[in-house]
Amino acid sequence: MIRRFLAPICHRRSLSELGHGLRRSVSNLTTVDDSKSIKFDIVDGTVGIVTMNRPKALNAMTVEMGEQFQTLVTNLPDGIRCVVLTGEGRAFSAGGDLEFLEARANDTPHQNTQEMLAFYDRFLCIRNLKVPVVSAINGPAIGAGLCLAMATDIRVTHDECQLQFPFSKLGLHPGMGATFYLPSIAGYEVASRLLLTGEMITGAKAKEWGMVTESVGDATQVLEKAMELASLVAKNPPVGIETTLKTLRQQQDSTHSGLRAALMREADAQASCYATKDLMKAVLNTRSKIASKTKT
Repeated sequence: MIRRFLAPICHRRSLSELGHGLRRSVSNLTTVDDSKSIKFDIVDGTVGIVTMNRPKALNAMTVEMGEQFQTLVTNLPDGIRCVVLTGEGRAFSAGGDLEFLEARANDTPHQNTQEMLAFYDRFLCIRNLKVPVVSAINGPAIGAGLCLAMATDIRVTHDECQLQFPFSKLGLHPGMGATFYLPSIAGYEVASRLLLTGEMITGAKAKEWGMVTESVGDATQVLEKAMELASLVAKNPPVGIETTLKTLRQQQDSTHSGLRAALMREADAQASCYATKDLMKAVLNTRSKIASKTKT
């Protein structure tokens, strides 16, 4: 099913793209259509690699990407026992696309609440997978990009990787489950600090604060380490993994008032923030900075 969605045929992909260390550990890699916003590789028939594929935009998350992501997750091929999520190029994901944010500033609060819930659902559908998901945070993970990583089961990054929830700096309430998963994983002290200050931290600090399971020496080692963990999972009998995963996620997602209630609160709060001048000013400043870097 998924092959028909992404491409009429599957084709081989050079293992050199995945790094020398990983190339040694992968014997059978099939890739489905490099031209889409989401790429999907099957390694040895049991591990799937989902890659956000907008490298020129630092894999900023759009509605189109979300729709492709949701379709892939919904139609994951049989036999996949673990999934690795990563980003193409030098970033994991820079978060929500600026054009999407600008559109929200010009819409009504009611419509924005619905738009945000739909946006969250397109990506957080990854929680519905019956197999574990390992995030290979290969480069900057900002805003919604980092939120998506926090919604996965295991996270690997590198010591100098830039990680940030910049919502407060934009005059925007956090979204995409940030206020739910970050306290659950790292505790309220860390969540309050990161969500209220908007400060950027390194992968090494994220490991120290319990946000990731491992931080390796440099970016070239991230995918290899994530694949190593995914392969360990994939070798285990599937029923035990599926039932354990279901128990762990149910326990996490049902804490306090539950994930859905948190997402509703985030969507409503973000809808209110979109009407402020502070947000539009922040978006325009971000555009200006990007334009300046492009010229130099």
